[in-house]
Amino acid sequence: MWRSNKLLILSILANIALVGAMFFIVQRLGGLTYMIHRLNNKDIAGIYEHRKGYFNMLPKKKGGIVFLGDSLTEYGQWAELTQNDQVMNRGIAGDTTPNLMRRLDHIVELAPTKIFLMIGVNDFLFFDRHDILKNYKILVEKLRTDLPNTQLYLQSLLPVNPTIRDMAFDNGEIRLLNQTIQDYADTKKLPYIAIHQSLTDEAGNLDKQYTRDGVHLNGNAYEIWYNKIEKYIEIK
Repeated sequence: MWRSNKLLILSILANIALVGAMFFIVQRLGGLTYMIHRLNNKDIAGIYEHRKGYFNMLPKKKGGIVFLGDSLTEYGQWAELTQNDQVMNRGIAGDTTPNLMRRLDHIVELAPTKIFLMIGVNDFLFFDRHDILKNYKILVEKLRTDLPNTQLYLQSLLPVNPTIRDMAFDNGEIRLLNQTIQDYADTKKLPYIAIHQSLTDEAGNLDKQYTRDGVHLNGNAYEIWYNKIEKYIEIK
């Protein structure tokens, strides 16, 4: 009997400790109300909408060069790297092909001369490779239709490093998607810029010298990326 009571008491204490720890974490993350808001808005929606709204309020500088994509694009200081004040960064962290399609009206309003597109790696969290390619093609066709005078450059997706942190996908899938994007670019006579291989190690992963978290890039990686696209950008 004593053994059973002891186990029951320990179980109750453990549950109390767990509830206390969860309450502490929720408070540290902003409180229950904020956590409910994040859940209702798919966690990153607030940040996403902030940046999207920021883009919409900026002056519409037409005829520039747009870098379009997710966090990999957003975190690049493209105007400084290219030394071109006509360059505009329109990357948003966490973006996917469906979400990007929902904000294309702003890009169309800019009527850029060139667009450098890199999108799709976040899609692996929600779609398989075939659905990603389908969405990617719809996105590109919409850009081509709405911006017939804009030169569109399709950039390969970049590798990740699953040895640094767990991934819901692997580089094999990314390479296969890159190949289908390249085939599609060839069919449509669009420039395809292969950056992926320049950032991999011998195992085909994103080289550790270019990342701390297995996904995002350091300055050396962005320099390599820029070197790959430099010839396509007119420095004015």
